[in-house]
Amino acid sequence: MFALKRFVVALLTLGIWVHPTLERTLEPSPECNSFVESRSSHLLYTGNSSVGNVPILEYKVTELTSFDSEFELRTLDPEGVIFFGDIGGQQNYFLLAVIQGNLSIQTSRGDGQVLVTSGPKISDGEWKKIAVMKHEGAVAVRVGSETAVTVQQSAESQRAEIGNGMLRISIGGLLPDSGVTLGLNPPLDGCMRSWDWVRQDSSILERTLQDSKVQRCWEHIAPGSYFTGVGSVGFSSLALLGNSSAELDGADWTLSVELALRTVSARGFLFILVDTQNDYILSLKLNHPSQELMLRLRGTLFWSRSYPQTLCSGESQFLQLQVRPGQLVIGMGVTKATMRLTDGDYELLKRVLSQPGSRVYLGGGPAGLSSFHGCLQAKIQGVNVDLDLAEVKHGDVRSHSCPAALDIRDGK
Repeated sequence: MFALKRFVVALLTLGIWVHPTLERTLEPSPECNSFVESRSSHLLYTGNSSVGNVPILEYKVTELTSFDSEFELRTLDPEGVIFFGDIGGQQNYFLLAVIQGNLSIQTSRGDGQVLVTSGPKISDGEWKKIAVMKHEGAVAVRVGSETAVTVQQSAESQRAEIGNGMLRISIGGLLPDSGVTLGLNPPLDGCMRSWDWVRQDSSILERTLQDSKVQRCWEHIAPGSYFTGVGSVGFSSLALLGNSSAELDGADWTLSVELALRTVSARGFLFILVDTQNDYILSLKLNHPSQELMLRLRGTLFWSRSYPQTLCSGESQFLQLQVRPGQLVIGMGVTKATMRLTDGDYELLKRVLSQPGSRVYLGGGPAGLSSFHGCLQAKIQGVNVDLDLAEVKHGDVRSHSCPAALDIRDGK
């Protein structure tokens, strides 16, 4: 095994492609930009529903003296579930969520449901004190000192509150058996603290935080997407191109990719275009053994450049990649390189991008091979990429936040 690893390292150093199954045998590279993650044991992460980690509280209705709850919330995510509660199933539920950055209530009302969005935007990364209060047949949600949303309770809801049922509350996602259909993506990349749920004991949340670091949040956050060095995010290439996919047949079509990043470990794929056979057609990678940024086309090294000295100093890096007729342009900071692109390769890239089943991966390859560790922001065709729209996304990737120590805006 030791001889195999030496052989693989030698091939990588020479710029020769190594099959992913061989690359997996390499040991992880050491951190080049050490930082303290500072995950706090009193901050609950609300975005783990995609991997099945949804904290659930249960109380007997007959033992409740209040249905009021309050907590503080911090998020940069424009969409997701804050909490979901029901008494007796989907005929009587209450959902507090974020939609387009605003608070939203969704609740059962007889045969249908009502959706109310109002109040200030809360997805600004600042702590917001939120209170949910029941008063005379209505539920009001207050942000700070102002009432943001109010909705009238249904008769069914009011009857359930004086019955013998169980109140169930799930934080950051739906209850497993809720049966409720949502018009949003449930995981909310957010943090919660200072909670008081229906004036009852919620020590299970404290125990959860003590037992699992995955359930904790960073003390301070910054915009971006955080990759832990394990896993990746994959998109349908057509969905990612958006409106520009209709222009793929044009003779002057251009692909634009912009990446901003701060590394923890100087390794891993940043961008990959994969065809329907899972072949890597175009890839951009931090190659640790040779200390180079490598661009490959159809598995062949097309361009490379030694790591800039600032890569491991905590400074932000800005990369631009453009594919256009006859040219492939790559920029790193103020430096740009222009390479000739054959008509055949240009048409191949357009053909793969337009094929249903082709994917674009960020932060690593399929199955999480050679993953990036750090904070990453991506634009494709000039549009910010929302990782929550991915077809496949590893549960450890945080879509809308990074530790403040990796703030791309402060690292220029």
